[in-house]
Amino acid sequence: MTALCQTRLMAEIRVAQLSDTHFLEDGEEAEGGAAYDTDAAFEAVYDSMRDLEDDLDLVVVTGDVADHGRAGQYRKAAEAFNRFAVPVNACPGNHDFVTPFSAGIGRLGVSTSRVIEIGDWAFVFVDSSAGVMSPDSSGLTVDPPGETRLHNNGNLGAAEAAWVRQICESVTVPHVFIWLHHPPGPPLPLCYDEDYAAEWRAVVPDLPNLRGMAGGHTHVPDHYEFEGVPVFVAGSFKNSFSMEPQQWLPPAYRTYVFSDDGTVTSENHFAADNDELWPRRPFGRTLKSLFMGEINYDQLREIVAQRQAAD
Repeated sequence: MTALCQTRLMAEIRVAQLSDTHFLEDGEEAEGGAAYDTDAAFEAVYDSMRDLEDDLDLVVVTGDVADHGRAGQYRKAAEAFNRFAVPVNACPGNHDFVTPFSAGIGRLGVSTSRVIEIGDWAFVFVDSSAGVMSPDSSGLTVDPPGETRLHNNGNLGAAEAAWVRQICESVTVPHVFIWLHHPPGPPLPLCYDEDYAAEWRAVVPDLPNLRGMAGGHTHVPDHYEFEGVPVFVAGSFKNSFSMEPQQWLPPAYRTYVFSDDGTVTSENHFAADNDELWPRRPFGRTLKSLFMGEINYDQLREIVAQRQAAD
């Protein structure tokens, strides 16, 4: 990775983004079988990317690498990512507990670097759950107990916000692009957190070299603007959805072209349709109510349990 960053100067940089891969140990099923087979989803996406790989300079993974943040899940993820012929760099999501993530994801060609410079671009990798971290008795910053990290829609925290400002001010290249798990201000009530959006509203004006951001988390591929900055959202390997029309989608990923004039173009891609593994079926009123913030996950599970009991 370092040699690549030091020696390659190019007019265009080509990157593929994976997100929300949610790897599980062998024999486990995502959401008890209600979601996609994430191993099959990776294979389908990997196969879809074969024709693109020769043109790529980097693969980025924007969090929720593992489904439950366990060591075996990161071992499987690292082995899968190591199959790419180009470097892979990952940042954590809310499903990724920092110590097993940091210890388990690394391989030759697979890393968790926080800043990567290629040509005229600095790619900055942010932990968008950093604000939920807490110091232990030794002063080391660690994940909080229980599932506090898991159940959040983004929490940057003062230290991470200051780090972002410092890095963007310190890089010597003209263009910065931020990769993170939680995109700020997504137009989806289920995943929108006003406090998190406010954190980024306070940071973005201090980053004149920021050209864009990309994340995942929502499982809904999207592209919108936040405070005048383009934000790209990749789909998921666990389950992906479209709001217009309201339907399930195949596992998804994005590709990017970064030009030396500071422009960014991105395209969303899907794995090949498979009516057995991920049919493009419409979803009903209950799932729509979840996305729109009219019900929460606990209420969804209660509704599903009632329907199963009735059947």
